[in-house]
Amino acid sequence: MADDVNEGIENALNVIVSTTGSSGNMKKEQKTTIFDTVSILRKLFVKLLDTNESNARKITELETQVANTNAFRGEVTGRTNNCIAEPSSTLAERQVANTNAFRGEVAARTNNYISEPSSAPARAPYCQLERMVSPPGGGKVMLYSEAVEGRTRTKKYKLTVTSKDNQTADKIKEMLKSNINPTEIKVGIGSLKTLRDGRVQIETGSIQEAETLTNKIKDKLGDKMETNIQRPRKPRLKIHNIPEEISTDNIEDTLIPQNPDLGIEKGKIFPKVTYETKKRTRNIVIEVNSHTRKKLIQNKVKLGWINYSIEDYLVATRCFRCSRFNHGMKDCRRTETCPICAGNHNLKDCKAQPVDFKCMNCLTYNHHKNTKIKENHASLDRKCPSMQAIIEKYKRNADY
Repeated sequence: MADDVNEGIENALNVIVSTTGSSGNMKKEQKTTIFDTVSILRKLFVKLLDTNESNARKITELETQVANTNAFRGEVTGRTNNCIAEPSSTLAERQVANTNAFRGEVAARTNNYISEPSSAPARAPYCQLERMVSPPGGGKVMLYSEAVEGRTRTKKYKLTVTSKDNQTADKIKEMLKSNINPTEIKVGIGSLKTLRDGRVQIETGSIQEAETLTNKIKDKLGDKMETNIQRPRKPRLKIHNIPEEISTDNIEDTLIPQNPDLGIEKGKIFPKVTYETKKRTRNIVIEVNSHTRKKLIQNKVKLGWINYSIEDYLVATRCFRCSRFNHGMKDCRRTETCPICAGNHNLKDCKAQPVDFKCMNCLTYNHHKNTKIKENHASLDRKCPSMQAIIEKYKRNADY
């Protein structure tokens, strides 16, 4: 069907060109205008066709992802249902023997002891304690919430290689391939590509592989090349509404002794900052490794007389001067831009109504991209597509 439409359009344009060319009553300027217009139409139709093909490919990819996610969710749900089902008679004796141990474990984690009569029938343990699940076919263990949401993202660890004597990227690749055999050092290469600045970037599946490859490059080509492993950022967590006596100076000394069941070692919590919200409450931001994050984010922690929930601290660094991301006001060299309407004035001087709101970051994105995003919002809006993209990039580069 699409081919018939394209052929019909091309035939119609050819008729216009041939009719115009053979006309003896038309001025030369008019013919030139028609020919130029037909040429523009051809280009637009080609661009429209490319866009449709690209959208079709994206739809196919999304349908495949949805199908895989639904299949994965079905398996996870099946595991969960199996875990909370009533035990069969063949398992009854073993579960009766394990009931007391299980109750003790539940009590230690939830501080809510089970008080059933001693004559109560034995039940299979709920999946509350099994918060880590493995994806189908094995692979990396994930949080249960991540498994349900279908987030099976595979981490990639990157290292860059730079020539000490200004060799080209192609030469760097050639030297790497001729001197290093990934099979011998048991390193899987995810990709090998050239960066814009002339460096070569290599992706591996683990930090251990990246370190092994780095050591091999130093051993074989250390006099000619420099390597740098791009290590993921440590996750940052936020604790809401902390009391006045808790600060960056004593958060670790307070949290660890009051929560011995979490098994967090001293030196694993790095306090970053405390700040006050508009509601006059105090929050504290800490930095931890991925293992400590999982312990903290799955449990409420005791601080003083209160139990607190901990969540990921995800922010997009935005300049208060130009409203753009990834730098602060002191490093800004751009003109002042209103975060509400993208005008060249200060926020306090803005008189724009919501219908006139414009996001500078989304305007810039639309200027450089073919696919458009909504721009009729303030750059302060938490739902801003550009801000969400920055946060997603932060997640991808964090060691979760």
